[in-house]
Amino acid sequence: MTTSVQLEERSPALAASKDRIVKTAARGEIVLTHATAVRIVAAWTLAPAPQDPVAHLEVAHADARQHLGRLTLHDPAREVTSVMTNELFVRLTAARPAPLTAPRGARRYTYTPRKILRRVLDHALDHLNQIDQWLAWRGDGVVPTPTDGWVSSTVTLPDDSLPLTQRDLDAWLWRIDQAARLLLQRAAGLTLEELDWLPPDGGWPLRRVLHHVARSERLYSAALDEALPSEDPQERYAEACRRFERAVRAAWERGDDASVVYPGLYGVLRTPEDVVDDVLTMEGELLAGV
Repeated sequence: MTTSVQLEERSPALAASKDRIVKTAARGEIVLTHATAVRIVAAWTLAPAPQDPVAHLEVAHADARQHLGRLTLHDPAREVTSVMTNELFVRLTAARPAPLTAPRGARRYTYTPRKILRRVLDHALDHLNQIDQWLAWRGDGVVPTPTDGWVSSTVTLPDDSLPLTQRDLDAWLWRIDQAARLLLQRAAGLTLEELDWLPPDGGWPLRRVLHHVARSERLYSAALDEALPSEDPQERYAEACRRFERAVRAAWERGDDASVVYPGLYGVLRTPEDVVDDVLTMEGELLAGV
């Protein structure tokens, strides 16, 4: 059965799940918050990426550069709320995902222009270091030492809200471009065995790491340009549904294409059918918890 047929068969279930989520709004705003994140993350995952993770890094950086170059157009002090929630982050990164429940609150991710620049640079440097540590681990048995200098998107530092001039932005972009160049060079030198080596502690292979870096750079860089247009939970969910439905429709039209893959935000490769099923599963879990 082709991808387009399989996705079309899931359309009624997606519509029914959406209707049930909307009907919970009066009883559980937090359900809408998590469901919005689920559908937007699914839409991100359905953006086709090159199968080669090094090519994915290159394409993602070129796309991110367009967004980063516009950061001076945004209010430097305004924290824009991302769709991502800490509960969804925990589920997506867990080896054995627990059900996505609907707690009373949600730890939110916010962005300012300077925070975006900080996260993009820190993320590239962190995973550049990871490549070197994984190679030493594989070749010499040297157990990695986690890096701890970066600060997550749930934390806003004082400098994150400072004004951003064009001169400031140019200096940031120079550093980010250099980090991206070094990461690409290191990644391009990896063999297939090094890319797919499984760490003895069950950690991520470098192929997954590189797809994750590419997805994350895109996420951070576009956080302001592609922010949801409203703070109203129902309007945010409605927009998330529209974006997800567009992504599903594009996957229908693309059909089976061996030249692309669909990495999730944390680097796991999915099929379009998997992504739709993930949405149905997680929204079902949210509804069951209300």
